[in-house]
Amino acid sequence: MFGQNRITIDEMQYLLSEIEDAHLRIIDLYRADNIIFEKKGIHYAEVGLRIQMILQKRFGKEIMVTTRSINTVKGLMKKLDKLDDQNL
Repeated sequence: MFGQNRITIDEMQYLLSEIEDAHLRIIDLYRADNIIFEKKGIHYAEVGLRIQMILQKRFGKEIMVTTRSINTVKGLMKKLDKLDDQNL
């Protein structure tokens, strides 16, 4: 989170526990703003909307959320590895 939208990892974990159900399981966090989750039977956009709703409730304003699949993250890492090999 940036600017005045500060939240601790513990507080974020608590908020995220409110949106877990049979379709969504929060696995872990990297810092307070990178959420590792497992979903079943729902779209990534649904996960993002659930997170946006709890953040809006917490901060009293809209907080935009972006979700990525693990395949996308792996693809980004491969691309970064190639860039690193080029000494960029």
